[in-house]
Amino acid sequence: MTTTVDVTDRPLPFSAPRAARRGDEVTVLLNARVVDPGTGTSSSPSDVWLQAGQISRVTPAGRVPGAGNVLDLKGNFVVPGMMDAHVHLAFDGGDDPKATHQSSSDEEIIAQVVSNARIALRAGITTVRDCGTPKRLLAPMRAALGMASDVATVVHCGAPLCRVGGHAHDMGGEVRTRHDVHTLIAEQHAAGATWIKLMASGGGFTPGTSPSVFEFDPVLLREAVVIAGSYGMKTAAHAHASSSMAACIDAGVHTLEHASMLGPDERCSPDPGLLRRAADAGIHIVPTVIAADIVSRQLQEGRQVLANPLDRNVVARLESRFTNVTEFLHSGVSIVAGTDAGPAHVTFDLLARELERYVAAGLTAQHALKSATTEAASMLGLESQVGRVRPGLWADLIFTSADPLQDITTLQTPLGVLKRGLLIAH
Repeated sequence: MTTTVDVTDRPLPFSAPRAARRGDEVTVLLNARVVDPGTGTSSSPSDVWLQAGQISRVTPAGRVPGAGNVLDLKGNFVVPGMMDAHVHLAFDGGDDPKATHQSSSDEEIIAQVVSNARIALRAGITTVRDCGTPKRLLAPMRAALGMASDVATVVHCGAPLCRVGGHAHDMGGEVRTRHDVHTLIAEQHAAGATWIKLMASGGGFTPGTSPSVFEFDPVLLREAVVIAGSYGMKTAAHAHASSSMAACIDAGVHTLEHASMLGPDERCSPDPGLLRRAADAGIHIVPTVIAADIVSRQLQEGRQVLANPLDRNVVARLESRFTNVTEFLHSGVSIVAGTDAGPAHVTFDLLARELERYVAAGLTAQHALKSATTEAASMLGLESQVGRVRPGLWADLIFTSADPLQDITTLQTPLGVLKRGLLIAH
């Protein structure tokens, strides 16, 4: 028996086939135009076959199969699910996320985490990397997410490591000695983290820290990278200052978050040589432009969404995030998309708008799409699982009415989302 649903039905009915729940069940996406971010091409109408949550084959469009579930895309596009490489799931993206977080119970925070991961998935973001969670919440957070089928896959960093009193120190990641570094990394690895976040400069949310200063002991920074590597973990460095970026490149981190290129005078000073060093080292940069846009606008409207007296040039720092993307492009460094979701009004469904900003900064639509698919998958070590529409990969897919290689904004209004082959009601 064949069950057929038209993907252009809005909203997609809850009775739509929810794909293979047994290994022998098959779902076919008929008449789909498959988008390949890697090659920058879109196929002629094809049939995408799914089984046990994975893509089993892609064939030229043909006859409706005699049995199984069928979703007729009628020439619409199938795109790999997007990946947001920088979010903060423990914050709500509301009017005052920090105050809400501090006044919430652990149970309420965990519920917020699951809700945020659900919002991301419905926006076509099938994987996120959580870049900062209180240490005590990492294990229960993973457990709660593991019980939900309608949430984005989460890659965990756990509590960021920082100097005493450093940025986000209230998450439990302060380090004074090598022993502290070893202990914290071992604990977070045991709790399920696969990345370690390092606060190499200050930030706007933490009074007493300075974004324009390198704020980590260089010996401990290198130690953290080495110890994380011994556990098979990668390292992500929050780095606004050029001095902190340089130290992180020397230490061998895998990603630079924000990469604001601030000098000692607190002004953004693009440094092509520094960026070439990052590119030569194979380091990825996660720009987080949309958060900067939103927070900067609120500050200019007089809303005190950041409160750090040492962050004196904050609006200019935030506005430089957009222009820096052009510098990243010219340097050849790998750009991976991330929104920094969690601060005031930076919600968890904004990755497509982040990509739109990259195109405005000079990236092609293909390059922008790669930053949230193939490049992100490679950075996260997930390229054998997700990032393209290919046999053997998970069926984490989104449907669009237009080709994102021609119009990146189509990703802001997906027709539907599949997570491991399950149709998520949109």
